[in-house]
Amino acid sequence: MSEHDHSQHDSTGEQSAEIDQMQREIDEWKDLAARRLADLENMRRRTALEKQELHLRAAEHVITKMLPVLDDLHAAVEAAGTTQDSAALRTGIEMIYAKARQIFEESGVQVIEAEPGQPFNVEMHESLMHTPSEQHPEGHIIQPVMRGYQLNDRVLRHAKVITSAGLPPHTETGS
Repeated sequence: MSEHDHSQHDSTGEQSAEIDQMQREIDEWKDLAARRLADLENMRRRTALEKQELHLRAAEHVITKMLPVLDDLHAAVEAAGTTQDSAALRTGIEMIYAKARQIFEESGVQVIEAEPGQPFNVEMHESLMHTPSEQHPEGHIIQPVMRGYQLNDRVLRHAKVITSAGLPPHTETGS
């Protein structure tokens, strides 16, 4: 074997060792990438489960607070079938309503104001009808139809209202 052949064999051996080393590094990087991808998927799955659990706990909290109201409504329905005392029944229903409203208010739920004469606000109100009015200027609420609610600053349901289109057109009659 000549010196030239020997040096060529050495460089080929070095290249082969270098290639083997590079292949090991590539395999390590592939393994690391696969583990990181699995970690990311596990984190996504865990986050989704935690979010779902958080929603369930929030719903459970409000529902638990509302169970006494449901019990009171059940008792009111039972009483309505056996009593002739409409004043007492009305008082009971008013008490139940006050209890429910208090629970919602403590949870941050507020009624959206929609009184006649109040300016229409597209962020809080939904106009079901736009009609002429002699009492209210155009763009103002004539009549609330259904209450709206907001949770803190987020609208849960817009207040449904009838809005004014301004003065009705006057028809002239001939004399």
